[in-house]
Amino acid sequence: MDLEKETISYLGEYGNTREEDLVDYLVHNFHCSSGKTKKVLHRMVINGRICRLVHDKLGPPRVYITLEVQIRPGALNDTVDTRASFASRSEVQEILKEAAMIAEKRMQDAPTA
Repeated sequence: MDLEKETISYLGEYGNTREEDLVDYLVHNFHCSSGKTKKVLHRMVINGRICRLVHDKLGPPRVYITLEVQIRPGALNDTVDTRASFASRSEVQEILKEAAMIAEKRMQDAPTA
């Protein structure tokens, strides 16, 4: 009985799951204590094998376990804007201009049917 393998298998089959439901599943099906199960899940989070998500729109907030790291779109945009320097933005603009010029030239050179 390997709780880590069973956890990965369960999440692979059923997707994001409330932490308390996953603990209950593992406790009932593999006859281990909830304390041991929570320690295994915590170790897996620390090692990066699974992730915890807090659903804060619920009252009280609920903790979910998932296999994938999920980033909220707003947070991703903030991160990208923060990390993107002025030089890289201007470089991107130059690449887009060059691509537009190449596309326009190809359209002009294309034979008309």
